[in-house]
Amino acid sequence: MIMSGKEFPNNWQEIHDADAEDFGTCTFEEFREMMQLWHLPSSIACVMRVENKDTGKIKEHTYRRVSAATNKMTQLVEDPANVITIMDDTTIHHLMHPGVEP
Repeated sequence: MIMSGKEFPNNWQEIHDADAEDFGTCTFEEFREMMQLWHLPSSIACVMRVENKDTGKIKEHTYRRVSAATNKMTQLVEDPANVITIMDDTTIHHLMHPGVEP
């Protein structure tokens, strides 16, 4: 069951305005170990994060079907400013057009 935004509000401004000291640090090894623990629910095929380098906007999309994700990715790759990160339960793929700086 997908929850509505009312039950899980988007608190990005609160996080954006927080001081850097409010967040703990970790080594790369700790981060890599935590990354190994990532698991998507079986109902989710993939999560797609799209950053548009021209506008600075970042959007995330969650898909239950690979076909729906494929259709969206086909649409998104037409804009060379889009940097796309796709994550499924086993891998992370980072896609960008040649000449776009990360």
